[in-house]
Amino acid sequence: MADTVRHATRVDGGQCPPNASRAAGRSERYGYNCRMPERKPNAWIPHPLRKLGGLALTLALNRLVALDPETREAIGRLEGRRIGVYLRGPEVAFALAARNSTLQIEPPPDLGRDGSVSDFEVRATPGSLLAMVLGGDDDARPPGRVEIAGDAELARQVQKLAREYRPDFEAAFAAVFGDVVGTTIARALRDAAKWAGEGARHFRDDTIDWLRDEARITVPHPEMNAFLDDVDDLRERTERLAARIARLDTKP
Repeated sequence: MADTVRHATRVDGGQCPPNASRAAGRSERYGYNCRMPERKPNAWIPHPLRKLGGLALTLALNRLVALDPETREAIGRLEGRRIGVYLRGPEVAFALAARNSTLQIEPPPDLGRDGSVSDFEVRATPGSLLAMVLGGDDDARPPGRVEIAGDAELARQVQKLAREYRPDFEAAFAAVFGDVVGTTIARALRDAAKWAGEGARHFRDDTIDWLRDEARITVPHPEMNAFLDDVDDLRERTERLAARIARLDTKP
């Protein structure tokens, strides 16, 4: 039997219980975000647009899958498995199912009437979900508020499948523009994307350095660690002093 996983994390690192909205009236320790009631997903999307959006997303996903034969084969091995997805923020819910070596967008189980259930469910913001799927550490929890429940082995397979996705864009462009022109366009776009990613990383690093070293808005990690060590040392000294005072008070 496959092992299961169920946990929830918040942006501030605290734990949110799955029934946080019910627990809110009894305790304040879970924080404001955990006490907020959840809105009904997909309520703002008209029913015709839900079907059209599902078809469009299904078509786009399978176009991307077709660019990597190995990914298509991996999806075939997940035949019949179903993943429930709930995106917080936009409040959108759907199910992602593997059918005939393709990905199909289907209504979520709690909104459908077919009695279907998901093998694995995830509730997260779009950014947190992307970080979870593309994260490099299998054991690390994704950043942000994420709630996951279900088949842990399936979750690992999906994450591994996403990380190993290698689309052949050159073949796709060559099929449209020809071998010479298509390959040239694909390589140019790949180089541009690589340059843009490196530029974004350099900008991020420079901004962090300026905030930390020049503006002194943020504190360097060594300084923060030293401060925390001093706080721990002061607390220990205070506790020892309090214990000595208590012993003096007990003496006749």
